[in-house]
Amino acid sequence: MARKHILIPMHIWELSDLSVTERLIGSLVFGYTEHHKPCFMTNTGFSELLGVSKRTCSAAINRLIDSGHLEELGSGQKRQLGWKLASRGGRSQLLGGVEENDTGGGSQLLPVIHINTDLNTKHNRMNEEMRRAEKQPMHWQQVRDYFLHLMEKEGANHRTHAEGWAKDFHTYYDSRNWRTNHGAISAWRPVAAAWYRRSAKNVPQRAVKQFDGEQLRRDYKYHEKRYNLYTRQDKEELACREIEKMRHIERQLNQAKQ
Repeated sequence: MARKHILIPMHIWELSDLSVTERLIGSLVFGYTEHHKPCFMTNTGFSELLGVSKRTCSAAINRLIDSGHLEELGSGQKRQLGWKLASRGGRSQLLGGVEENDTGGGSQLLPVIHINTDLNTKHNRMNEEMRRAEKQPMHWQQVRDYFLHLMEKEGANHRTHAEGWAKDFHTYYDSRNWRTNHGAISAWRPVAAAWYRRSAKNVPQRAVKQFDGEQLRRDYKYHEKRYNLYTRQDKEELACREIEKMRHIERQLNQAKQ
């Protein structure tokens, strides 16, 4: 059955240090953990569901793991994720209000109700933020990630243009207060998709041919040097990002051989 909605628990939405993508991924994983199941979703699954690139999903998951919100489960080849449990008073508690009942040796997760007089206000604020995020992107980087997601789906080679197109799109509609000639924009992604396709159609053919093997190999060596540097400096998150870029180049080189 197709997913009809994504539930975002308040304790995850209120983690202000997380981006919207990180909060959405955290909520999806939490839903599995809450029902005593590991999350088997891949980066591709998260990407297609949330409408962002696989690279963005991978980086968000790595940040959630590094910050202690998610944990990797099992030892098989396929990655499994879980919302991390925190120890509290001899009990194992799901971060955010579902705790394990340790009376009588049981292990059933039971809900804990927290009374909050500001609950309606917080819900209204959350709903308003979600509506605003649907109408317009928070920043041009979000548009860039959406363009990269479209490129991955289409197998297009316009990555070097993604940033420029995203900045132009965001600047243009921000100056128009996020309105088209037909009125206010109710959903920015379809408008961005049309912008992307027009831009991709107008890319000169010679610009596409710039993505040759030699350039890709030079890019690979560049990211490899950065990876080695970050590894020596114990900057794991930055090193992981470089690995993702190297793997993407490897996939492009392998596709060119086929």
